[in-house]
Amino acid sequence: MFKLRRRSYRFFVIAHVASSVAWLGLSLCLLVLGVRAVTTADPRVQFAAGSAMDALASALAVPLGAVALVTGVVLMLGTRWGPSYKWVLVKLVATVAAYAATVLALRPGLAATAAVLDPARLQVLDDQSVAGPVVSSVVYLGATVLSYVKPWGRVGGRGAPARGRVPARSAR
Repeated sequence: MFKLRRRSYRFFVIAHVASSVAWLGLSLCLLVLGVRAVTTADPRVQFAAGSAMDALASALAVPLGAVALVTGVVLMLGTRWGPSYKWVLVKLVATVAAYAATVLALRPGLAATAAVLDPARLQVLDDQSVAGPVVSSVVYLGATVLSYVKPWGRVGGRGAPARGRVPARSAR
């Protein structure tokens, strides 16, 4: 493994936090729009909400997820919080699963939903317009908690467990 230098570390931490926060924000926006699309009685509002969901997911979901995933892997490999820690592996698996679900299910599903919406006629939408953003928001919030709490020690119990309190600071 390599060790990130201070300047690189700061760059990757900022890129990781910014992209992760943006990915969570996007997920919450999709949730609000999904609830609006499913619960409205106005077909124009439903069309607008569904179209906005498709546009946002198509433009932002894949790049934000990719940046969050890649910067997370770089930080995992370039810092002391490597793949030997359980919380790091759980966060990695959750992020990969969320990214795969975004690419393979969320984006195509929102595109298909937007394609059937009509501003002149109300559609009956299934719960998938809300379920995907709910699940992704929970995963991203869980990943945030893992990053700050660092709840478990090393895989296989090797070495000392993760420190209970790690002081927050911008430099290593």
